[in-house]
Amino acid sequence: MKKTASIIIGIIAALGIIAIAKNNYVFSFGDSERLDKGWKAYERKEYGFAITQFVTVDLKEHPEIVMPLANSYLEVGEPYNAIRYLEPAYRNKNYSTDDHTKIINLLGIAYIEDKDYKKGRLFMEELRKLGNPYSERNLNILDSLERNQNK
Repeated sequence: MKKTASIIIGIIAALGIIAIAKNNYVFSFGDSERLDKGWKAYERKEYGFAITQFVTVDLKEHPEIVMPLANSYLEVGEPYNAIRYLEPAYRNKNYSTDDHTKIINLLGIAYIEDKDYKKGRLFMEELRKLGNPYSERNLNILDSLERNQNK
């Protein structure tokens, strides 16, 4: 009986060690798997699935996903969620000039889609000052939206 109990305890201990090792493996490589799945979904324009993958990734470790995450939120009609990720990215000065310009553009678009035209205009004006070629077109669209809103 003692021998059987020892064998059962040994098997349980071995299974516990395997479970711990498996969980550590999943946690240490989880971000890279989710990043890979998120990027593939984003490229296939499966924005909802891309969001579910990207939101679980540590943005401090992978700041490069802010733009595709925010763009995915814009594509599914949730500009308020895009803003939630873009605002901190806008304040973060660690992005390249090109990426920072893209963040400003997405933030302006997100505010416009969220019908906060005043904030949208601020970001589009900032883009114009930076010499972004799309800022004039976006400002013209914003002017039209504001005119239609005031009718």
